[in-house]
Amino acid sequence: MAKHIVTTDDDPAIRKILQILLKKEGYQVTLCTNGNELLDLLKTESESIDLILLDIKMPGPSGFEVLESIRHRYPSIPVVMLTAFSDLDTGMKAMRLGASDYLAKPVLREALISCVERVIDKSTVQKLEFDQKNNSLANQRDLQEQLRSALLTLKNTTLATLEAFSETIEQKDAYTKGHCNRVRNISVAMGKALNFSHENILTLEGGSLLHDIGKIGISEEILNKTTSLTKEEYEIIKMHPVFGDRIINHIELFQPYRPIIRSHHERIDGKGYPDGLKGDQIPLEVRIVTLADAYDAMTSSRAYRSALPTEIALEELKLCSGSQFDPDLVNLFIDKEIFLL
Repeated sequence: MAKHIVTTDDDPAIRKILQILLKKEGYQVTLCTNGNELLDLLKTESESIDLILLDIKMPGPSGFEVLESIRHRYPSIPVVMLTAFSDLDTGMKAMRLGASDYLAKPVLREALISCVERVIDKSTVQKLEFDQKNNSLANQRDLQEQLRSALLTLKNTTLATLEAFSETIEQKDAYTKGHCNRVRNISVAMGKALNFSHENILTLEGGSLLHDIGKIGISEEILNKTTSLTKEEYEIIKMHPVFGDRIINHIELFQPYRPIIRSHHERIDGKGYPDGLKGDQIPLEVRIVTLADAYDAMTSSRAYRSALPTEIALEELKLCSGSQFDPDLVNLFIDKEIFLL
């Protein structure tokens, strides 16, 4: 398709000459007699115009005024200014104001065609680059949206998987129904009170739901026994953190939860199991789940005892603060009344 050029000049002779020269080179040419006529044309034809030849000195709005309007409203259309041969400084001024080039009148054929080809070629390249950039940005936005959607799906899938594992654990022990979910709620509340990052909150949530997954490897007879455990049975129970660690060892998605699963029965004084960790050797997330796990265990009915009243459970936390539990976390749990969840 022929490139469309609009020439605007109040001199009919110059308009005619430009039309003849440009049409001979295969261009589509539209003639305008003044700036207002050009601006009216642009309102309906701007998408089809590839170049504007614009005289600087015209009746009505000057070429500079029209140039300013074009640059503001139609910045992608290149403009070549026409100026008198003795007024080249004015042409340079037009360039500074946003014109792509200028031609001195009377316009010679070779100069005209060379200038028009050069400006249109440059404009075409710029438009292609602009389109490519826009397409790239659009593709980037699409990819970001797809990534957000995928992450949301993954998050929902992960949470559903964690809750399914949690349900599997509790199916083996009828007396701990809802335990993992309650531990999750307490742990997340404490994490938020400590201004944990979103990532650490997710670790708390997943680790809480899976902290007892190792009980899958322990017989129901032992888990649901209504009388006191023998020493041998208790030693088997104490292995559930190790069993849990082994179960998720090869599940890449669950690796952030391993410290909670393995160490939620460790104690501040080092008398816990399975590794005898003490103090700061126990990660903060683990210490949070340890407290939440113990509190919910005390306030829930078990096969071998009834639930303790909240007041008694809180006193037990205070009594074991600094030995079994992190004292700062005990204070936080009580001061923020997280036990009311």
